Amino acid sequence: MNNALNNTPKNKQLSLFTEDRLFPNQLPTFDKLQPSHNLLAIFDDCHNYIYANEGLLKEKIFHEMVKLLVMKLHDEQTNYEGNLQFGITAYEYKCLLSDMPSSFNDRINYLFDSIKDKYKNLFTDNKLKLKSLTLANIIGRLQHINLTRTPGDIKGEAFQSFVYRHQRGDRGEFFTPYPIVKLAVEMIDPQPHEKLIDPACGSGGFLIQAISYVLQNNPDFSKSDYVKNCIQGIEFNPDIALSATLRIIFEGGLGKEITCSNTLSTDYLDESFDIILTNPPFGNKGKIEDPNILNSYILAHKWNKSAKDEWRPTKTLINGQSPDVLFTEKCLRLLKPNGRMAIVLPDGLLQNITNSYIRYWIRSQAKVLGVVSIPQEAFAPYGTGIKTSLLLLQKLPSTDRSKCFMAIMQKMGYDVKGQVIYKRDERGKLIKTISGSYIVDDDVGKISTAYSEFINLGNTSQDKEIYTVPIELLNSRLDVEHYKPVDLEMIEQLRNIGAKTLCEIADIVTETDDFRLIPDSDVRYIAISDVDSKTMQVINQQIIKAYEAPSRATYRVCKDDIITATSGASTGTPRQATALITEDEDGAICSNGFAVIRNIRDIEPMFLLAYMRTEFYFRQVRRLMTGHAIPSISLDDLSKVLIPVPSNQEQKKIAESVLQILAMRKESRKIGDKVVSEVEELINTRI
Repeated sequence: MNNALNNTPKNKQLSLFTEDRLFPNQLPTFDKLQPSHNLLAIFDDCHNYIYANEGLLKEKIFHEMVKLLVMKLHDEQTNYEGNLQFGITAYEYKCLLSDMPSSFNDRINYLFDSIKDKYKNLFTDNKLKLKSLTLANIIGRLQHINLTRTPGDIKGEAFQSFVYRHQRGDRGEFFTPYPIVKLAVEMIDPQPHEKLIDPACGSGGFLIQAISYVLQNNPDFSKSDYVKNCIQGIEFNPDIALSATLRIIFEGGLGKEITCSNTLSTDYLDESFDIILTNPPFGNKGKIEDPNILNSYILAHKWNKSAKDEWRPTKTLINGQSPDVLFTEKCLRLLKPNGRMAIVLPDGLLQNITNSYIRYWIRSQAKVLGVVSIPQEAFAPYGTGIKTSLLLLQKLPSTDRSKCFMAIMQKMGYDVKGQVIYKRDERGKLIKTISGSYIVDDDVGKISTAYSEFINLGNTSQDKEIYTVPIELLNSRLDVEHYKPVDLEMIEQLRNIGAKTLCEIADIVTETDDFRLIPDSDVRYIAISDVDSKTMQVINQQIIKAYEAPSRATYRVCKDDIITATSGASTGTPRQATALITEDEDGAICSNGFAVIRNIRDIEPMFLLAYMRTEFYFRQVRRLMTGHAIPSISLDDLSKVLIPVPSNQEQKKIAESVLQILAMRKESRKIGDKVVSEVEELINTRI
């Protein structure tokens, strides 16, 4: 209806505006305002109206909306007795339509002048840029809402979605899903006296949740004092920093709690904070390459590993470093000794071999209190499928703890499209609270409660999703899935029966072949798809010229080698491609997606081949794999897989069965070739 108003002759508009509920007969009073339970829809309605009637770009709409929201909040805080100033009556709207004078424009401009003086750091221009009729319609949509008393989670969702709509970036600038924010805050347990910062605060989600948590657990504490004295945020993007500032003002701040700057280039805040809650930008895009910044970070230098498995930095800078790595170092520098931190990081930083030096440095600076694996689909509604974890650290010298808390978060409370999922009973019926609302189905409460019991009571109960790991068992990796109790128990049992590592009983080929030196020569190429995992045989070889060989063509295989896939979604599952190399494949070239196992000793090769089809083998491979888009296991990690060595008699019995499988496969191929020949001969006699 409102879009129609601006495209309708004024005499018809006069007959329509009195039916519009936006415009009451008198200005609203504070006691008549109502909290909103659908603030996002109102924000979207305002956006659409401005876009349709002003033709502004999204960024301009965002700035004008911020002005109006600050004016609205200021009005609620200062005019809670008598009539509010942020409003428009039916008579004033009629005057605007008729080009008649009214007090509306003067009142709204005076209100804007008031907030310009109070929040000087918020605005880059000195006037409202919307037309009077547009201002009237937007104010009409907002004037009945009590922003002050609208629940924080509703305001948070609305602001996050509104900012996301207007400022969505493509450099890893993704907002943190609310369940992860809530979990991080509950696990880190901020106290009223502790200074807290988010150095990559985005729209302020962690800060707002921390304020809510502290006030909920300390109801007599002054919210305004806590915000002004203990809360700080830094955000690089000016518009998103503006949104965070607005949200902090809504919580009683002065607007000075948020700083718009590059955290990575600031040095004046080191060792100033008790708590850090953050989700820094991550991903392969936008690496930091400025040497002026890189020089300030030890993790921006190349590192070397000593014979004692100790890492040492060199004086040489790397070409560029991911921002999440530099933020991790910066965060630990910001913390006071014994300070606590919860940071969302990509799993690659916690598991990849190339990042081992980073984890070494982290553990030299802090105690790992806990790690929570976040589902890969958690960030899907926000534009990325990167697998992440929540890492909890305490800066040294920290309280001595003998174990590390770990959990696998399975339920986020929403699906990949961002639709909320509610809990259901055994009959599939939605579960309601006493107040009648539905319960979101997530793991936040379960994990945070278990962590609190671990920290405060020393509770170390174990199950499939929540468990503790002795500190001495932590190796160079920090990803949760690497330390599943059932897998650690299996490995211990294998050691107890005398299992040997793969590198003790065989060699893994690392030398590449130089077949490309004769580009016109024919080569036989084996890809992962050329292996039948069930019969453990190569079922196809591609005959190609050396110059046509794919870049993955790497290793020359020999009779009696075993090849096994080391990358791809099927690795670590019963579909993993593993095969014996026979005389038919001798001399072929295989993909570097395989590991080539050679010189097998002290064990029956056919027993080893069969063992590599068992769940004991697959589980070890899975826990050693890295990466989620293209999971893989390194040759070094593969060499550490444990292989049981039964008696010779038991091995030979298994080996004979494997040889029967191979013989049957070979015989079936002969029969198949014979059938084809018979068919061809039959047809030839008829032609």
